Amino acid sequence: MAEQPMSAQGQLQATLEQAQRALANSRWVVARDGFAKALQWAPRAPQVHHNLALCLLALGQPAQARASALQALALSPGLWQSRVVLGNSLKALKQPEAADEAFTQVLQANPINPDALLARADLAINVFGLPLQAMAWVKPLLQDPQHGVDARLTTLMASVYDRDASAQTLSQLIMGFSKQHLRLPQDFLPSLVARGERRAGPTGLRPRVALLSPLFCASPVYFMTIAGWRHVAKGSDIVVFNRGHKSDWATEQFKSLAHEWVDVQEMPAEALARRIHQADIDVLYDLGGWMDPVGLKALSAKPAREMFKWVGGQSLTTGLESFDGWIGDEWQSPKSFQHLYSEPLVNIPGGYATYTPPPYMPSVPMHKSSTPVIFSNPAKLSRGFLAWLAKLPGPKLFVHHQFRFERTRQKVLQALGSAGVEFICPASHREALDILGRHEWMIDTFPYSSGLTAREAAAMGMRVKVFAGELFCERHSLHLERASR
Repeated sequence: MAEQPMSAQGQLQATLEQAQRALANSRWVVARDGFAKALQWAPRAPQVHHNLALCLLALGQPAQARASALQALALSPGLWQSRVVLGNSLKALKQPEAADEAFTQVLQANPINPDALLARADLAINVFGLPLQAMAWVKPLLQDPQHGVDARLTTLMASVYDRDASAQTLSQLIMGFSKQHLRLPQDFLPSLVARGERRAGPTGLRPRVALLSPLFCASPVYFMTIAGWRHVAKGSDIVVFNRGHKSDWATEQFKSLAHEWVDVQEMPAEALARRIHQADIDVLYDLGGWMDPVGLKALSAKPAREMFKWVGGQSLTTGLESFDGWIGDEWQSPKSFQHLYSEPLVNIPGGYATYTPPPYMPSVPMHKSSTPVIFSNPAKLSRGFLAWLAKLPGPKLFVHHQFRFERTRQKVLQALGSAGVEFICPASHREALDILGRHEWMIDTFPYSSGLTAREAAAMGMRVKVFAGELFCERHSLHLERASR
């Protein structure tokens, strides 16, 4: 007897079950295709539109994710999960105020909605420059069994910018968090064989050097490390594990050096650890750090023979013992501060990084203004720094594209008043450098100091007012102190 063809309802159910399994295992492409196919039979199913939006967002397609989330909300206005996806899509599309409004609408119905609170806190730290606000928003979630880990991590990262605790206390808290939440099982991966026994690749037994980061683009990862990778590429095969979706002219520079380019944006920690392990890596450099906690968790299994932490989310210790070294220098991480790190300190004589200017670096003007510039991520404008700045007489110029937000400007104006305070919001990195170079002085921030920006200021012939704490991110401009006198 011939097998009867499956009914449309049966096909729909089978497709949805397959897509759901893929979604649960972070197999985003398979899940996306499955939900898209299911919509052919069930075009008015809000949950299917929502699940498709989730997949599209994970795959770095925020415009399509936004459209799917809006479709889900049109069919089911009370589906708050889709409003959260809508907010995250808007954030990825560089519409943070619209994103914040989406999360706020969720909280109007449920003031302690964990997803919306965490999303607003992320915007507060990384876009609006309000780390204290972020801490306040996630405080109700610290004991939540499902969201407490994310709330605690948010609080710890916000504390790097503005806190009352000592550097020692914060480092210990980070180490404790890392030990509790960023560890794969000790036997998760088999040990890698010694290098001499490694299988030969397409180019023989040249060292295989891996880079892991979400920011292979025009970022500190490019400007402070590309010179090193150009040198390394002469004698090694570079394998790039790309964790981000940003792509620009600097991305092409990394691609030109890469022997292999592997996109691993959507991988959870377990899959990422296995993928790196399969690549048979001799030395891995993590360039993501606290920008990518999932990446850190993968590295806890030590998927490469040797691993080092370098530029990129390198604010303070990862808390991992799997690294063979933390690359710094005598200014950034003197050996006397080893107690603040779980990684062995490896200090590079003369400086831990080399600044490479962009091709559009403007020329230094002949005449400069004496008005000091504060050119920094507004999150770094701590209570202590603003109180110090309030006592400094004379006008002050704040330069950063994030000052286009009213709430970000208000943070400064409430501390300093409006007299003598000016904000400039450059539309591009090129424009920001041009503005920076017109001034004699840049005032650095504390406790979190300027890294790339301080080097850019020095390249533009500026003097930098330097402060120094104990954490790595509190000593970024210390090497400029003599030059600034």
